[in-house]
Amino acid sequence: MTKILYFIIPILFLGCAKREIDDHQTDMGYDYFPVKVGQYRVYAVDSIVFGQSGADTTSSQIRESIVEKIVEGQDIKYRVLREWRQNVSDNWHTNTVWWIVKEDNRIIQTEENLKFIKLTFPVQLGTTWDGNAFFDDRTTVKIASENLEFFKEWDYQVVGEGDYVLNNETFDNIFVVEEADFETSIELRKSTAIYAKGVGLIDRRQQILDTQCITCTGDWAEKAEKGVILTQLLIEHN
Repeated sequence: MTKILYFIIPILFLGCAKREIDDHQTDMGYDYFPVKVGQYRVYAVDSIVFGQSGADTTSSQIRESIVEKIVEGQDIKYRVLREWRQNVSDNWHTNTVWWIVKEDNRIIQTEENLKFIKLTFPVQLGTTWDGNAFFDDRTTVKIASENLEFFKEWDYQVVGEGDYVLNNETFDNIFVVEEADFETSIELRKSTAIYAKGVGLIDRRQQILDTQCITCTGDWAEKAEKGVILTQLLIEHN
């Protein structure tokens, strides 16, 4: 199966009845992925895309806004409008629509028709889960006309906690989720997300790269033949 991945990407089931969660139950860590209509986050996104024509570097911004809450029986989901612009002076343009379902023990986010379990609750250091349980991890993504097994060997784990300073703003309570950390001589899959209490995702960094140069020993940015290096940093939120 092939998915077309439009940059910006960013480039997550444990079974339980779906119902709305009380965001004040912070002992479970629900505040690390707050879901509320009217909430928005703006990110600066830098990407280096590798393909047959070499490496292409781009910088832009993405805005994610929760614009609607939908109740269908006992199921509750939220519509997330994602907008894109190249420069600060440009108008926002609708990029795509994502969906969020918040359950007792997990956050499910649908991105480009793929469902991800982004976090499980309670959020605790050392917790592991299959964040890509809803789809085959050999699913291919098309990047710069090249097919890539983007999610190969992903394995989610909370690996860090503490404080974090980003763009002169201090976040007192964060958790670091390592989504992928896999490397061979011809493949690299690294993806890390940082969530701040009361805000949500504030930092995502990904290196999803392939090469056929088995004997190359240099940096991945030099030997990569296809894939992407992505940095997504929070610059504004409410």
